[in-house]
Amino acid sequence: MPRSSPRHLARLVWCLVLLLGGVAAPSRAAEPLPPLIVVARARLATPDAFFPAERGPAGHLTAGMLRVAPGSQLLRRDPDGTVAVLIDTAAPAGDRRNPLGLADLQSPDVSFDARRVVFAGTSGPRAADAWRARWRLYEYDLERGALRQLTFDDRSIAIPEGPANLTAYAGYDDLFPAYLADGRIVFSSSRYPARSPYDGRPAFNLYLLAPGDNLPRRITSERSAALHATPLPDGRILFSRWWVNFNQPGERDIYNRIDNGPGSEIARDASGAPITVRRRVTVRETVLVTATPAPATPTARPTIWPTARPPELRLTPLPTATRPPAAPTPPPLVRERSTVVTEPLRGTRLADGTFIFANENATFRPARGLLSDGSPIREAPNTWHLMAIAADGTSLVRFAWTPRFPSALARDDGNDTFNAAEPALVFAGARMLVAYTTQRDGTMAHTTRGTGVRVALPGIAYAAANTTESIAGHRWDAAGALDPPYALAPAGLPDGRLVVSHTAAQRLAERDATWRVADAGRSRTLPLQAGPWRYELWVMRPDGSGAATVPVTGISDAFDLMDATPLVPRPVGAGAGQWQMPPPDAYPLADDDPAGWNVPRGLRDDTGQPAYPWAQRAIGEIALTTLENVNVYANPPLELPYINDSPPLGSVAFADIYIDANQFGGATPRAARPDDQVRAVRWLTVPVDAQGRFIAAAPADTPLFIVLRDRDGRIVRGGARGSLAIAQGNTPGRAGEHMRCVGCHLGHASGSVSPHGPGAYGWTNVAGLADVSAAGVLQRSGDRPIAALTDRRGVVPGPSGAFYDTSVPWRGTAGDVLELRWPQPIAVREVRLSGAEPGMFGLADDLRVRAAFSAALGGVTLADAGRDVGVIAPLSAGGTRLRFDPPLVLDRLRLALEPLAGTTVALDEVEVIGQGASIAALTSQPTELMLPLVVR
Repeated sequence: MPRSSPRHLARLVWCLVLLLGGVAAPSRAAEPLPPLIVVARARLATPDAFFPAERGPAGHLTAGMLRVAPGSQLLRRDPDGTVAVLIDTAAPAGDRRNPLGLADLQSPDVSFDARRVVFAGTSGPRAADAWRARWRLYEYDLERGALRQLTFDDRSIAIPEGPANLTAYAGYDDLFPAYLADGRIVFSSSRYPARSPYDGRPAFNLYLLAPGDNLPRRITSERSAALHATPLPDGRILFSRWWVNFNQPGERDIYNRIDNGPGSEIARDASGAPITVRRRVTVRETVLVTATPAPATPTARPTIWPTARPPELRLTPLPTATRPPAAPTPPPLVRERSTVVTEPLRGTRLADGTFIFANENATFRPARGLLSDGSPIREAPNTWHLMAIAADGTSLVRFAWTPRFPSALARDDGNDTFNAAEPALVFAGARMLVAYTTQRDGTMAHTTRGTGVRVALPGIAYAAANTTESIAGHRWDAAGALDPPYALAPAGLPDGRLVVSHTAAQRLAERDATWRVADAGRSRTLPLQAGPWRYELWVMRPDGSGAATVPVTGISDAFDLMDATPLVPRPVGAGAGQWQMPPPDAYPLADDDPAGWNVPRGLRDDTGQPAYPWAQRAIGEIALTTLENVNVYANPPLELPYINDSPPLGSVAFADIYIDANQFGGATPRAARPDDQVRAVRWLTVPVDAQGRFIAAAPADTPLFIVLRDRDGRIVRGGARGSLAIAQGNTPGRAGEHMRCVGCHLGHASGSVSPHGPGAYGWTNVAGLADVSAAGVLQRSGDRPIAALTDRRGVVPGPSGAFYDTSVPWRGTAGDVLELRWPQPIAVREVRLSGAEPGMFGLADDLRVRAAFSAALGGVTLADAGRDVGVIAPLSAGGTRLRFDPPLVLDRLRLALEPLAGTTVALDEVEVIGQGASIAALTSQPTELMLPLVVR
């Protein structure tokens, strides 16, 4: 068959055809592929300990990564299709194909010189560890055919006493290794003893292992998971992070799953009316069945007796009959039916006035609730993000934003970018893309079903452009949330294509088997199970076109083809197209032994008891990191509308720093204080100055988060979007690191707002603090409220013609005058007006609106401030900016609007970049910040 040209293949469009049992089979790969390292993963695998019904492929997502599939193989596939078995875990121990007696293997990676392969392997479940596998790292030398073990059972720590602690924390696993450009290996491990607050499974963190070194160095301190690390060309590390923090904000404290309960008090809104919920319930009805009545007893009737003389009236004799038996009483009939009922929402109230809703799903999440004034408490974050971090564990930032639908771009709940794991880089021309596994299940914890592969551009500027459909596997637009086909584990190829593991079209029968394992003179029979779907390798372009299967000969349907990665060298250096060497880790070693953690033995929990009674360090011995927020009030620009509002100016007086290191109260829900349900511990309260700045020293290498409080100690709330001032991100700094940020946003915005711009000097969007009114405006039904002109909503464009937000603009008529009025003087550097997009929302295609600007201070018009703005440009054209140097001090601004044609005027948004001021004008770049204190 002649080889198709790249130009011809570029015209092919691969369409996913949803069928009852899968998708239409693609063609076979025509373009040559590089050598590939592939895992033939046995489909029969042990069940997941937390969700045992899962039957998908072992080794993927949290429900599959610890499962053992005995008999798996490590393969090399050459460009001509020849397949060589490098490791066969079905071979006996000591065999040349299984010299170290492995039982299973997964997640290989190729060194930068393409001479070695590192992977995770296990020799099987251990009797001393409740028959769980202990995954360790191994390295295969491709030139010599030699295998060596890299990590061992050598962690030496003291597990604090507590119910089930020894069982839960004695063992650990090393998974998902990847080479860095300098030869070090980054991998995920559960050596740091903690458990996820979601389902109690072991927490995983990133570690570095240097060549010839047996001591891994931890560089993250997550409470849930840091998985699937892969190097970036600039020397950083890309990984998938399970962001879960179930410490919820209360009025003056926090609460967690330990506070869940049924509750009896009725929840009420701000007006005092009961809050109701609609529930679907099953009603059992008992129907009494009436017994069949017995036949009536005959009654004697009077009859004229004609033969009597004289005739007389007599009673007719009763017939002689047997009395019928009494009918048996039938049992009551029980029927069930489903109905929807409306009932009041109930809950419990904490001592600080926080009302916690009754939570029937206490196993998996904390309850929602209300603050004492009725402000709602949103759901706790529980999602997956693609993050980047320096190789020394510093400078954690978001790498790519992966929302599926544009509607997510305007939400502030932290779950804007569900379901991004298993990232892989692919280079399409000069562009670097990231492919990743996605899933409809936001936690990615219950199953491997419902998976697909999507592709994103890195950077927050491309959030809107990344709202694209899966290119392989499950489509988000499909009717069934978990229906096949499925795809996962993407890898980039040198020619810009991707190779993924994809379900085959043919459905197989589910299988069950057993596996007899022995260890330390003991043996046990473990169940094995396989689902109906077999995975094969597909190759395609980043847009999903050119999809083709990759033939791998000699592999039966007892195996899934997984974890393919190209066996090609990668150039290392500082030049274009090369991979930079990462910096060395110069920070002190992060101790995995709880006795050496940076938690002081004198710290007390919310009950007044020692939070860490087993800790060895005094408070003066704690290694610290420095947290600095240069301006908690700084808001991001309108171009990032989905990032939550910062607190209202002047509302913050204190910052509470909480540490969430494992308290080891007990690794079982039956413990009095289960370690995955208890509240975090308040470490320190620091003042926030009038400019919104605070500095705090906090324990290094320890999970942290921050809550902002007002001068009365209550959590700060408010703003245009009614947010609560809690930053629930939980990755800490390294010992001696100075972490600098700006604003107060949810963890989904990590690193997206620079702490070195105008916000660091107190300049931020203060339009939301103003009262907005208008003169001459007739408000029509359905129009956007005037006050919404300062809510950081609008028609916000993103790259490639996509939109982050499409909020309806405000509209009025010729001669309308808008006014923004502040309660105190404001120094203004810039006013940006965003005009309505012509042709949208029924507006004319030729809509053009001009404005005249004026300002006042203390009721006196500022004569020198007036100017003709001209035609207001929409935000897609950058808007129209008015700059003032030196800053203009005002407490009121007015905009007189006139259309160039017709009678309609429209405006999308008003941004005012300013800060509090004295009556005297400020210099253009103040060194002393003077934000106002606003009593709230």
